[in-house]
Amino acid sequence: MNARIIRSTLTALARMGVAEVCLAAGARNAPLITALMASEGVKIWSFFEERSAAFFALGRIQADRQPVAVLTTSGTAAAELLPAVIEAHYQGLPLVLVTADRPRRYRETGAPQAIEQKDLFGAYVSACLDVESGSHLSWPTRLDTRPLHINICLEEPLDSTQEGIDFLAYHQPHPCKSSKLPPYLLSGEATAVIVSGLHPTEARELAPVLLSLGLPVIAELTSNLWGFWPDRPAIDHLLLPASEFTFRTMKIAQVIRIGGIPSSRWWRDLENQPHIWVTNISRLNFPGLARIPNVQTLPWSALESLGTRKLLPALMKPEEPAMTHWFQEFPLSEPAWMGALMGQMQAFDRVFIGNSLPIREMNLAVHGAGQGIEFFANRGANGIDGLVSTWLGASASSRCSWLIVGDLSALYDLAAPWIMPQLPQGNRRLVVINNGGGKIFSHVSSLRELPEEVRHVIENNHRLSFAPWAQMWGMAYVCATQPEHLLNLPESAVLIEVIPDAHQTEDFYAAMSV
Repeated sequence: MNARIIRSTLTALARMGVAEVCLAAGARNAPLITALMASEGVKIWSFFEERSAAFFALGRIQADRQPVAVLTTSGTAAAELLPAVIEAHYQGLPLVLVTADRPRRYRETGAPQAIEQKDLFGAYVSACLDVESGSHLSWPTRLDTRPLHINICLEEPLDSTQEGIDFLAYHQPHPCKSSKLPPYLLSGEATAVIVSGLHPTEARELAPVLLSLGLPVIAELTSNLWGFWPDRPAIDHLLLPASEFTFRTMKIAQVIRIGGIPSSRWWRDLENQPHIWVTNISRLNFPGLARIPNVQTLPWSALESLGTRKLLPALMKPEEPAMTHWFQEFPLSEPAWMGALMGQMQAFDRVFIGNSLPIREMNLAVHGAGQGIEFFANRGANGIDGLVSTWLGASASSRCSWLIVGDLSALYDLAAPWIMPQLPQGNRRLVVINNGGGKIFSHVSSLRELPEEVRHVIENNHRLSFAPWAQMWGMAYVCATQPEHLLNLPESAVLIEVIPDAHQTEDFYAAMSV
């Protein structure tokens, strides 16, 4: 009975286009693992815990735009997938969750390893397929932009004589249905475009449209529009950094947001500015704002007609943000360190940016982006967990990759480097900005007046060093207190602990706010 539903499950995965499986082994999913190990045409990544496995799978999907499955045993092991499932939901990534379970008759009995796994992920999956021997099930043949949960109830004995399949024999192309474009209107007001969260292939599709529009484009690093790309028209003259300084120097009455939800404070403040028209164009149906007046959300297919529109550009005051000057004046500040790191990246490197301060500060250094450098981030739920694992997944198909995260983000994912011995050879630069806690909270105006002891708790202040972490996982280690320490990095996996100057960081932001 187990053999029948296991083969059916593997065949369904292959037909969905799954060619990689991240597994965390246990007793209940052992028959599934046996069948996978006996299969051909599928890449298997092995983890000792589920949370890293799921975020690693996200990185693989982000980089290669193909569905990836995660396989767990039963019980709380399945629950460990929830953070990555939430992130996949808000990024629109086809993550497939395969959870082994005890038979249905054990539900609500309190029997060991028998939690209520059916519908465990609620609204964050497109469906939960509850598979048990004798049940009739219609398998999907194509994954949309949401995760899918497959819960497999296995009977004992959990025999280990399962046969595999040839995944490649079942792969078949299933083109996505194009969304019908509803009628839409754009105002005649001064317009700017905001772009973030695009895969490099999406950025290639967008660039000619932006050139045709001729509007100012406030482009976050993750727009993947910065730098020279030989397969795209040059649009450098339209691009502006996504800094609060840029927004302060522009008068925008209409904004066209393309791609993901922006990270800027200006975007959040649009909630209370209903007079500013907002048009969202994305593969996902998230408006990114709670207000309804003057907000419309359009499918990606709207790009084709958008390029034919003639719109009035928003104008910028003559003053340009002198980022280079400020980097030179405060060379050990956190934003200046981002510029120094950008200067060490080579053509076609792959870079993953952490949330909170790193992505905002790296947006100040976008002018230094080199040829074909790809930028990724987990901006679905904006969380700081699983970032190291997601980066490692994305790095598996890159010769040289960088991760730039804050210290608390690194502490959230200490188990992530477990997978490194299974990865192809490549230079992996894990950069931890160690500023002694969550300094993003010092930028939140409502928290600045809190008592010092309360801010200490909120910021999780610490005096930890990351050198032992590098030693634990066999990585080279560099402690960078001066930009020249970034030179001549080892040709291997290396952990770079950057120690910024707190006083220079404060002075930098004070100068930028003038």
